[in-house]
Amino acid sequence: MRTRNYILILTMAFGYLSNAQNVPNGGFENWETEDHYVLDEWVTYGRAERTSDASQNDYALKLSNYTDASGNVVSSSLYNVDWANATVDKFPYDGDPLSMVFDTKHDLAEGDTGYFFSGFYEKGQYIGQALILVSGSTDDKYVTYSVPITWYSLSRTPDSVFIGVLSDLRNDPKGDGYLIIDDFRFENIGKRTTEINNYDFEDWSNKGVVYPKEFMSLDLVAYRNWGGFLPNPSVSRDTGAFRGSSCLKVSNFVNWDQSIAEGSCFTGDTLPDAWGPAFPVNQKYKYLQGYYKFEKGNNDVAEISVNMYLLGNVFADGTLKISEASDDWVFFNLPVNYYVDLVPDSATIRIASATDLLGNSVNTALYIDELKFVNELENKVSVSERFEINPKVYPNPFENRLVVEAKGGDFTISDINGKSIQSGVLNNGKTYLTMTSLPTGIYILTIINQDKTLWHKKIIK
Repeated sequence: MRTRNYILILTMAFGYLSNAQNVPNGGFENWETEDHYVLDEWVTYGRAERTSDASQNDYALKLSNYTDASGNVVSSSLYNVDWANATVDKFPYDGDPLSMVFDTKHDLAEGDTGYFFSGFYEKGQYIGQALILVSGSTDDKYVTYSVPITWYSLSRTPDSVFIGVLSDLRNDPKGDGYLIIDDFRFENIGKRTTEINNYDFEDWSNKGVVYPKEFMSLDLVAYRNWGGFLPNPSVSRDTGAFRGSSCLKVSNFVNWDQSIAEGSCFTGDTLPDAWGPAFPVNQKYKYLQGYYKFEKGNNDVAEISVNMYLLGNVFADGTLKISEASDDWVFFNLPVNYYVDLVPDSATIRIASATDLLGNSVNTALYIDELKFVNELENKVSVSERFEINPKVYPNPFENRLVVEAKGGDFTISDINGKSIQSGVLNNGKTYLTMTSLPTGIYILTIINQDKTLWHKKIIK
């Protein structure tokens, strides 16, 4: 008896582990945000970060020289002019200052030069400026600089000011140094004049990347590896889920060079996980199962793919290409093809709104929900209690004709890869479906009733 109970416990434990090691967060209910605080009122380029190492109040601005994804050391900068969009948006200013004053802490590599500049305008005419170059280190201490303003007009009555700060003047830094700035102001004989927008760098907005837990998005890859954001998000959380409160949306987007690129999302937490083992499995699963909706622009083809690994080597894969648009959720079974008869120890899943790294339309988007691995095609993938009468389907298996008893609704017959074969409208009662030309095989019948509740059943010809 003790042995039998022990075996039962082991069996239950194995079953629990099997379920636990399926697709992590396959229902896309759990999402996280990679915080990224953007300075309000100003325009920054490069690595511009909020820091609590402030000379006063809570925060200051840190500009860093850093090594980018291409291996080049580049600088960072601060402006109140949006150079990238070719717009001039100087701060309004009506003071009569004599000096530019700021607090700074810096540690710059030998040969690098920080740059602080203010230019004053009156009715579009350039009437005065202040600038200073800094180098070396302040030994982790704040230093206050007071820089005289050179006036080219006797009026000293500006109506606007342009400000620029660079962590290296020539954008050719020799090392990974930094420059922290706080409390940027203008003074007249020791008295502060009119304050500029967000002069103390206290106001920041969190523009962080939102991504599904246990997955990596192209947006997150861009942020973590290249220090910037995609012009438009390629991965987002959508509330129109098949089940639960949210699902995954992967979209094409307009790239920096105005080309249209595919959105992508994959399991794991690092970029190499897209092409290597991302999460553990312990069974030789036959299918990746789930639901999709597809908003198709032009001739885009979406793609879902899976790889299985053992000791880091891929030995099984599967790919589903989605070429037909669908406003309703479509159930799919993606077969996993094994090259050799081995049990995998890990897997990875990739989801793309288009193929070949290019997209043809910004209107293309792929929605995914309820991903999981299975070993058998399920007779009833889901049966909602909201159906007043569960549909009856017979005979099953069938030869040339299938009878469906339901209270109306729309139906779709798909193959095991999720490709739609036949669709139409059901009667309130019996509907006779003639499928003489349908090849022998396994199919999925999907019925959608009036309140958009889905019901699925495996049918066999």
